[in-house]
Amino acid sequence: MPTANRTPQDRARRANIAAAATGAAPPAVPWIPPNGTDSQMQPAGIAWDAVRAPSHLARPALAALGDESGAVIRDPYSGDLYWLLPPGSAASWVPVPGVDTYSTTCYVEIPPRGRTGGPGPYWIRAPRDRLLTHPGVLRGALIAVVIEQHPGDAEYRAGVEQ
Repeated sequence: MPTANRTPQDRARRANIAAAATGAAPPAVPWIPPNGTDSQMQPAGIAWDAVRAPSHLARPALAALGDESGAVIRDPYSGDLYWLLPPGSAASWVPVPGVDTYSTTCYVEIPPRGRTGGPGPYWIRAPRDRLLTHPGVLRGALIAVVIEQHPGDAEYRAGVEQ
């Protein structure tokens, strides 16, 4: 495939592969949400990784994060929230019950810039001032919610308090 026909995502993916082969850190990839009125399926693992949490965990975690949260997408069909994290974060994410991570080989439906309500996915925290959330801060907030929601289950709590 000629270089001129490659998409920015394809060029970034190839740069990440080349960097990984040499042990170097992958280059930063500029990213902005889609323009227009339609959501787009976009690959994780290039400009960001993503974390999906169900509403019963995500809403209290988002409230606890306050200004520490970056951009957040809401799926109105499931109520799940998606945070965008620095690329590579999913590989070192310690599992949290009910929470999924998305990195290379995964796609996330990204709402267009400015969509703050349905139909379809929309931003409940728009990527204006801060796009990415620190993975340790997000995991800490989610763990606190899990522990709060399972106060009498010592075995369950021990599994998440790693």
